[in-house]
Amino acid sequence: MAAVRAPAERYDVAILGGGLAGLTLAIQLELARPQTRVVVLEKREGPAPLAAFKVGESTVACGAHYFSEVVGVREHLQQEQLKKCGLRYFLPSESNADITARTELGIPFFPPHDNFQLDRGLFENKLAARARALGVDLQQGARVREVELGGDAHRVTFEQFDGENRLTARWVVDAAGRASLLKRKLDLATDCGHHINSSWIRLGGGLDLEDWGREDAAWMARMSEPGIRMLSTNHLMGEGYWVWMIPLSSGPISIGVCADPRFHAYEEISEFDRLLSWLHQHEPQLAATIAARQGDVEDFLRVKDFAYGVKQTYSTDRWSLVGEAAAFADPFYSPGSDFIGYGNTFTADLVVRDLDGEDIAARADYFNDMYQRQFAFVISRYRDSYSLFGNAWVLCGYLTWDFYANHIGYNLLFTQNRATDLEFMGRADEYLDRLERLSINTHKLLREWHELERRPRAPVMPPPFAVAIQGLLGLVKEYPDDDALLDALREHVRNSEALAIAIFERAARALPESLPADTAIDPYAVSLNPARWAADGLLDGGKMTVEQARQIVDGIDGVWDAVAPAPIAVEGAR
Repeated sequence: MAAVRAPAERYDVAILGGGLAGLTLAIQLELARPQTRVVVLEKREGPAPLAAFKVGESTVACGAHYFSEVVGVREHLQQEQLKKCGLRYFLPSESNADITARTELGIPFFPPHDNFQLDRGLFENKLAARARALGVDLQQGARVREVELGGDAHRVTFEQFDGENRLTARWVVDAAGRASLLKRKLDLATDCGHHINSSWIRLGGGLDLEDWGREDAAWMARMSEPGIRMLSTNHLMGEGYWVWMIPLSSGPISIGVCADPRFHAYEEISEFDRLLSWLHQHEPQLAATIAARQGDVEDFLRVKDFAYGVKQTYSTDRWSLVGEAAAFADPFYSPGSDFIGYGNTFTADLVVRDLDGEDIAARADYFNDMYQRQFAFVISRYRDSYSLFGNAWVLCGYLTWDFYANHIGYNLLFTQNRATDLEFMGRADEYLDRLERLSINTHKLLREWHELERRPRAPVMPPPFAVAIQGLLGLVKEYPDDDALLDALREHVRNSEALAIAIFERAARALPESLPADTAIDPYAVSLNPARWAADGLLDGGKMTVEQARQIVDGIDGVWDAVAPAPIAVEGAR
C-alpha cells in the first residue's frame, strides 16, 4: 500500500494525531486562515469503525458549542448524532435494586442549549471528510517516530506503509492522545492527585433505563415526555464509584464504570466477567440486563489510573499540546470535549497570529495560565470526592453546586467566543477568580460535610430552583455588549456566594450549635470546623447574612426536603 498523496516536505503546522482533537484543530486552523498548510499524521488506516471505537461520547455546553459553531458541524450533530437531555444522576439507595427508589437529579426537559451524545467513529469520519475538503493533508497509516524541535522549523520523522518519511513544520501540535508524544519528550507530565480506574463496554441494541421503572406511573410522569431519560448522560452513583450510560446514534449504548481503588480494586472491574460480577453486587438492575444480553456486548475496554496533569501546554518555541495529549481530569461532568475546545482555540489563536508575524509571547503566557486554572478548577471537584458518592444527602448539595457552576463563569465566556479576547478577559478576571476560589472551597466544605453527616434522601426528583435555571438559560441569552456580559458575570458571583452560604448553613445544622439567620458569612471561608472560623475570617466582614443568601437562592431547601416542590415553568425549555 502507499499513501494516496505523498506528504510534502514542509508545512506551517504538523498535527500529530488525527482523532477528535487533531481533526477539529486542523479544521479550525483552515477556517481561521485558509492559506495555512496543515498536515495531520494519523496512525489509523481507513475510516473509523462505528460505535465500538473510542470512549468520550458525551458533550456539554462548551464542547457542543465548539463542535457545532466553531468547527461548523452543527448540521451533522443535529441530523446524525443524538441530542441529549442533559446530565442525570441516580443517587444510591440501599441495594440499588429499584431505580424508582433512588433520588433522581436532572431536568425533565431538553436544555435550551443543545448538547450531544457522540458516536466517535461516525463523528471522526465526518471530521476527516470536512478537513480534507478544506485542504488539510490527512496522512493515514503514519506512525510518528521522532520529533526534533528547534530552529526555524521542527522536523518530524514517521513511518508510513513500511517506508520512512520526514517533513518540517513551523508548528508541531501533539494531538496523539495518551501516547503524549511531545509531553513525554519534554517531560511535562504531572501527577494531579486523582487516581481512578475505569472499564466499559458497548451493548448492541441500546438500553432504555425507563424499562426498569415503567410500571411506576408517578416516576414516569416526572419527565416532560417518556423516553427522554434515556437520552441523558445517565449516572448511577454509589460509594467510591459511578456508572455511565450513554446511547449512540448507531444503535449501541456505552456503559462504563469509574471506581476509586480505595473502595473498589481495579481487579474487580478489569475483565468483563469480573465487571459483570461487580455490577451484580452494586448495580443489580443494570447487571441483570447485561447478563441476559451478553451476545450483544460489542467490546470491553479498560484504563488504569486515567487522570493526569501537565506542566505547560503552549510555547513560543511553536509547539502545543491539545486534547488528552495535554491533561485529563475525569469524565464525570463530561469535560473532555470542553478541554479540546479550550486547547484548540488557544492553539489556533497562537498559530494564526504567529504565521501573520505577531509576537505571541504575552498570549502564550496567558493561555498557559488559563489552562492551568481551568484544570485546577475541574480536578478540585473530583479529587477525594468519590467517597461521598455513596452519601445521597451530601451528594444532593454537591450536584446542585456543580449544576450551577457548569453553566456560568468561564463556560459562559467560551460559548460567547470571548476566550481569546485578552482585553475583555482582563476585565472579567476578577469574577472568574472569585468563582474558581468559591468552587474549590465549597468542594472542601462538601467533603467535610460527608465526614460529619450521612442521611438517606427521599426518592424524589427535586426541580432546579430559579437561580439554577437562570444559569442554564444564560448560555443561550444574547448579550448586547461586553458590559452586559460582565454584569451577568457579576450576578453569577453574587448568586454563587449565596449558594455557598446556603449549602454551608444546611451543612452546619449537623454541628452542635446552629448559626443565627442574621449572621454575616464570608462565603470564601466556609468550613465545618468552628475552631478555624475566627482565623479564617468566616464571621468577619461577611458579604451577606444567611437569610439574605437563602432569599437569593430561594427554593434551595427543595434539594433536601422530603417532598419536592411543585415544578417551575421554564421559558425556552423543550
